[in-house]
Amino acid sequence: MTNESKVKQPILEVVKGAKPPKSAGTKPTGNGGGTGNGSKKAVRFGEYGIESGAFVQFKMMRIEGSSDRAENSFPLCDFTCRVVEEVIADDGLTDTSFLRVEGRRADGVVLPLVDIPAKAFYATQGNWANEFWGTLPFIYPGNAKKDNLRACIQLYSRLDGDIPRRTIYRFTGWKKINDEWQYLTGSGAIAAAGLIDSVQVDLGPGNMSRYALLAPLSDDTLKQAVADALLLLEVCPHRQHIGAVLLAAVARAPLGEAHCIDFAIWLHGLTGSRKSAIAAIAQVFFGNFSARSFPANWSDSANDAEAKAHQAKDAVYVVDDFKPSVNRTEADKQHSMAERLIRNTGNQAGRGRRNANMQAQATPFNRSMMLITAEDLPRGQSLLGRLLVLELSREDVDNSTLSRLQHSANSGALSGLMAAYLQWLAPRMDQHKKDFPVIVEQLRNGAVRDGKASSHPRAPEIFANLVAGLEPFLMFLEEIGAIDGEKSISLLIEVEQHLQQAFSEQASYQSEQDEVERFLQLLRACFSSGNTHISSRIDQGPPQSRPFAWGWREAGADLVGDKQYKPMGDCIGWYAPPNDGAPPQVWLEPNSAFKTVNEFAKRQGDAFLMSSGTLWRRIVERGLLLKTEPDSKNGRPKPTVKRLVAGRSVRVLIFDAELIESAS
Repeated sequence: MTNESKVKQPILEVVKGAKPPKSAGTKPTGNGGGTGNGSKKAVRFGEYGIESGAFVQFKMMRIEGSSDRAENSFPLCDFTCRVVEEVIADDGLTDTSFLRVEGRRADGVVLPLVDIPAKAFYATQGNWANEFWGTLPFIYPGNAKKDNLRACIQLYSRLDGDIPRRTIYRFTGWKKINDEWQYLTGSGAIAAAGLIDSVQVDLGPGNMSRYALLAPLSDDTLKQAVADALLLLEVCPHRQHIGAVLLAAVARAPLGEAHCIDFAIWLHGLTGSRKSAIAAIAQVFFGNFSARSFPANWSDSANDAEAKAHQAKDAVYVVDDFKPSVNRTEADKQHSMAERLIRNTGNQAGRGRRNANMQAQATPFNRSMMLITAEDLPRGQSLLGRLLVLELSREDVDNSTLSRLQHSANSGALSGLMAAYLQWLAPRMDQHKKDFPVIVEQLRNGAVRDGKASSHPRAPEIFANLVAGLEPFLMFLEEIGAIDGEKSISLLIEVEQHLQQAFSEQASYQSEQDEVERFLQLLRACFSSGNTHISSRIDQGPPQSRPFAWGWREAGADLVGDKQYKPMGDCIGWYAPPNDGAPPQVWLEPNSAFKTVNEFAKRQGDAFLMSSGTLWRRIVERGLLLKTEPDSKNGRPKPTVKRLVAGRSVRVLIFDAELIESAS
C-alpha cells in the first residue's frame, strides 16, 4: 500500500483490512468487534489490539484460585485512531514536528483530522485527545493508560509500514534541498528546472501568504517584463536616485543567502506623495501584493513584525505607514518599534529569550530586504546609519510611468521576471556564496577611497551591497538577450551615479540627527526662548555682548537712562569676555546645562536620547572645547576644567562663545 492510499483510506477500512503480525495472531471475542460486516474477530498487534471498535491492551493474568494464567483485554479508550502523517515544520530557526491524526469512536462517530504537536502527543501528563477533540473521545484514567494508548496508536499506525513524513517550510528564500538550491515561495520552490510545486511552503494567514511567485516567464514575454522593470529608473524623473535604489534593492534581495543584508531602505514623504504605491512595485516582484496589501505595517506588534521579517528571507519586505503623530504614547511606541527593527537588521540578531529552564532559545531576526514607508524619520543618528533614506514629495512621481509599472505588476510580469532570475541564480548560488562577500568588500573599499558614500561610516557598505546586488541581475539580463553588454555597463554606471546622489542627500539627515549638533541647537533655543540664561562671570549680571542671546530680557531703564535686564529661567553657566587675545568664552555647568536641554527637548516632543557622559565625550572628540585636562587615571582628555566663579571653584565646559551663539 502506498503512503498516499494509507493517508486517504478511512479508519474503518484500515481496521477491516489490517493483518496482525503472524506471532500475534487474532483473538476471537465474545462481544463482537463488528465493523459493519459481521466480523467477530479483533485486530491484534503486539500487546495491543482493537475490540468492539476501541483500543485495548492484552495482559496475562492469574486465574483466581489457580496457578494458571490467562490473557485478558483491558480497554484503553472508546475509539480507534491512527497517525496518517508526520509533518516537520521548518521555520528557519527550529524544526517543529506535529502529527496528523484521524479516528472513529466505537459507536461510529467520526473524530476529525487534527494536527497535534509532537510534544503534546508524547507528553506524559498530557491528554491530547480531549484537548484536540474535546469531549468526543473518552480515555480511561491513569497515566499508565495514556502511555499504553500512545504506544498502541504508534504500533497501529505502522501496521503497513513507517508513518509517512514530509516537511513544510515556513519561510521564503534559498534552501538547499536534496543537495540543490531552491528558492522557497508560497507556490512551491524555484529551482534550476523551474517551479517545483511539490515543495510545500506555509507562510501563515494574512498578507504573508501573498509571497507566491508564478512560474518563470518564457522567452517571448521575458524581454517585455525586463523593459517594464527598468521603468523604475524613470518613475521619479527629477529624482532618479529613488527608482535606482528600489531597482538595486529588488536585485539585492535574493542574494541575502550569499551575504546578509544588514541595512534597510527608509522611504519617507508627506501623505499623498505616492510612497506606498512606489514601494508596492518593489514588493510585487516577490508575490501578489499591492499598496493595500503589504506584508506588515506599523500597527503590528514588534514581535509580529520581527517574526515576519525573519520569514521573508531573501525577499523585499515592506513595513508600511510609519506615522508617529497621533499622540505622544503612540509616537513613542512606534519609535521604540522602529529602533528595535532597525537594530535587529543592523546587528543581524533578535532579542535573546530563554525558556522556563533558562535555556537560550533561537530568536528571529530580519533576513529580508526591508523597505519602510514613513512620514517621519526615526530618532537617533546611529539608527540612520543603518538606513538609506529616500525623501519623496508629491511632485516627484510620474503618474504615467507608475501606471505602466502597476499594469505590469498586476499582469504578473514582474513576479514572473523575478522567478526567471531566481531560476538563473539557482545553479550559481554556491559560487555566489563564495564570491559575493568578496565583491562587496572590494566595492566598499573603493567607495571609501573615492568618497562615493561618506555620510556615515556604514554608508560605503550599503553602497557596495546595492551595486554588487545589481551586477548579477544585469548579467542575467545580458544572457537572456534583454540587453547587450554596452547597455549593461551604462546601466550600472547610471545606477552608481544615482546611488551617490542618494548618499549625498543622506548626509543632511545624518546632520539633523547628530546628537552633538542637536545639543547645540537646543541650547541656543533654550537661550532665545527665555528658558535659561548665563551670567557674566565677573559681576553675575547680564553679559556685555548681546544679553538677549544669552537668556536676558529688557526690564526698563535705570535713573540715568541705561537699559536694565532681567534673567530668564535658571542660570546654567557664565560668560567670560575676551581676555589677552583669547575669544569670548561660555562656561557651562555640565549638569545644569544637560538637564535644561533635556527637559526642553521633552517639552518639544523630541527627547534627547544620549547620556550626558557620552555627549561630553563626543564633544571632546569633535574638538569643540577650548580647554580640557588629562584624566589622572587614564590620561584621556577630561571635558571639564576648574574655574573660579564668584569666589568659588567650579568645574565647567569651556566653549567658544561664537560657537554657542551662531545659528546652525
